[in-house]
Amino acid sequence: SMGLSMRQIRFRFDGQPINETDTPAQLEMEDEDTIDVFQQQTGGVY
Repeated sequence: SMGLSMRQIRFRFDGQPINETDTPAQLEMEDEDTIDVFQQQTGGVY
């Protein structure tokens, strides 16, 4: 298990952030559409 929490990942559809309350209809999603998942980057350059 990678142990990721929901606070550490972000979802995007067509480049736009997805909110917890968004529905596929609101996002105008169609069959075969994909959602991108990103791990939130933490830390900085030292």
